[in-house]
Amino acid sequence: MRLFRILFAIDVLVLLMLAYLFVDWLREPRLAGDRFGIWVLILGVPMLVLGGSWALNANGKTTVAKVLLGVLAAPFVAVPLRVGLSELLKPPPCKSIIWDGDSNACADPAWG
Repeated sequence: MRLFRILFAIDVLVLLMLAYLFVDWLREPRLAGDRFGIWVLILGVPMLVLGGSWALNANGKTTVAKVLLGVLAAPFVAVPLRVGLSELLKPPPCKSIIWDGDSNACADPAWG
């Protein structure tokens, strides 16, 4: 039940983020009527996922509900996690760059 609530909360945050982007898009007067059908689809799919998973969980099919929520939540969790890890684990900048012609490796002359 805890995993369902966590995934549901992530998906609600995703939906709120998309709704904010939609409202921000509507504030632009020259774009307000353009591509409205795409926005209906972009907002409709997460709403259907949330409603469907809520109904599945209420009917006792919690595993299917968790999988459904996980499909929507996975990209929105994986992308920031990957970007954060790549920023944490990137090597420090080089003081001097020696290019040996074969690679773009950063070599320190003191290392030999």
